[in-house]
Amino acid sequence: MDIRNTRQLKDFSAGRLANAREGQKIILYFSLITIAVSAVATVVSYILSQQIAKTGGLGSMGVRSALTTAQMLLPIVQAVFLMCLELGYLSTMLRIARGQYASPNGMRLGFDRFWVLLRCTLLKGLIFGGVAMASLYVASMIYMMTPLSNSAVDILMPLVKNAGTSGILLDDATYAQLMDATMPAMGIFGVLFLVIAAPVFYRYRMADYLIIDRPATGALAALRDSRVMTKGNRWNLFRLDLSMWWYYAAMLVSIAVNYGDQLLPDLGITLPFSDTVAYFLSFGVYLAVTFVIFYFLRNRVEVTYALAYDSLRPREPENKGAVLGNIFQM
Repeated sequence: MDIRNTRQLKDFSAGRLANAREGQKIILYFSLITIAVSAVATVVSYILSQQIAKTGGLGSMGVRSALTTAQMLLPIVQAVFLMCLELGYLSTMLRIARGQYASPNGMRLGFDRFWVLLRCTLLKGLIFGGVAMASLYVASMIYMMTPLSNSAVDILMPLVKNAGTSGILLDDATYAQLMDATMPAMGIFGVLFLVIAAPVFYRYRMADYLIIDRPATGALAALRDSRVMTKGNRWNLFRLDLSMWWYYAAMLVSIAVNYGDQLLPDLGITLPFSDTVAYFLSFGVYLAVTFVIFYFLRNRVEVTYALAYDSLRPREPENKGAVLGNIFQM
């Protein structure tokens, strides 16, 4: 299998999926669980916000603090659960790509690899956080040392001169002008971040597959081996991503649908609902669109990426898929 031949990868992926007896059942379970978790988390967060709004005064401070903490932790719990579910789903797609039997039970593998997956995710977060900080610093220097910052200086200088003991006070109009004046800095930051982060992203692209394929591999080893594996092939992986444009375009459409309650008024379309009803209506349509995209398109994409991983990994003795889980996870 040649990663440079995207058509060959896609054709082979279609053949593997055609022979996978449980392929559609796997994506059905994965999609339903993902959507159900997202829906429950959103509803619970809304209920918590309503309860927080009803608490007031010193006597309710403890309750309000507990509810606020629960609301803050909820997205983290959701993200961790979906992270494990995603890895388990990828493991089933890797088995299908290799012509091995896979079933929905295989999605439990992501939870079995929880700690190494968590460490790997945190390490990648630190790496990309460092890239973001470096990009922000350079962008700030470019912005401040060039005429691009003149408009922001013109806005801030009168405010600094007239500042009192309470500091600088900004009204809404001045704040909006200041945000417009700093847009060039945000643009420079975005360009720098993409230029630096894109190679880093493709460098560690195969870390999740290595965690699946090698049970004894640690987080650092997975990142290191992914870097070695993708060396000289990052452009080919980018080309493979471009060939999947239809999938990513569909996901962008679903994201736009999710923000329909905010986008439609900007387009001059007034919804005959309250803001809360409009929000949940947009969110419900988003979940439905996401389910359709996942169910009909996701398997084709992920099996193709699994084949790309197999085309890059060093040739090793066949292990008959034992590293993908024991007999009860098949």
